[in-house]
Amino acid sequence: MIKRICLFTVGLFIMSLGVAFSIVSTLGTTPISSISYSLALITNINIGITTFIFNAALIFIQIIILRSRFRKKRLLQFINCVMFGYFTDLALYLVSFIPFNNTFSYFILFLLISIFLTALGIFIYMPANIAPLPGEGCVEAVAIVTNWRFSSIKIAFDALMVIVSLVMCGLFYTNILGAVNVGTIISAFMVGFTLRQISNLYSRLTGRQINVVNQ
Repeated sequence: MIKRICLFTVGLFIMSLGVAFSIVSTLGTTPISSISYSLALITNINIGITTFIFNAALIFIQIIILRSRFRKKRLLQFINCVMFGYFTDLALYLVSFIPFNNTFSYFILFLLISIFLTALGIFIYMPANIAPLPGEGCVEAVAIVTNWRFSSIKIAFDALMVIVSLVMCGLFYTNILGAVNVGTIISAFMVGFTLRQISNLYSRLTGRQINVVNQ
């Protein structure tokens, strides 16, 4: 159990580093953060509150998807939201010490680092089977009821978040690209793909498979 908690904590922190790099890159928020940021822009409510509201909604969506297969342990996701928020603030502080030039090459480099770290964090913390973040929890719930591949559902889910954010800002905000930029769109398709490659590489090197979907 201690090993699982350590893996979970490390994976969550690595994922928060991915979010921090995406913010510093200035190319757009991560897909899962885009709706929360859109809500903040539209309503002028603090993004911390909109993030909690959105994540709570994702947990209720999981209840609808899983029905009798929803385990009470998944309610720990509310705690994860608090931890992830703290780790993100810490990650932003740490990343601020990395030299950064306001050039396109640095924007792209930080975006690529963000994509890799986000995928790696998911790969480490999900198999610990403690409780996922609500975004990954929704992806996992769909994987459970459909038996589709987690990484493929992740790509579709992130793409959906981007589309919803664009629609929200287009209808209710002054700028359709208020919460989404090119980096968000790239991340929507590349995080799931990168997660698949990390999983495949791990299997080839160790001869073992890591299952990121927990029943």
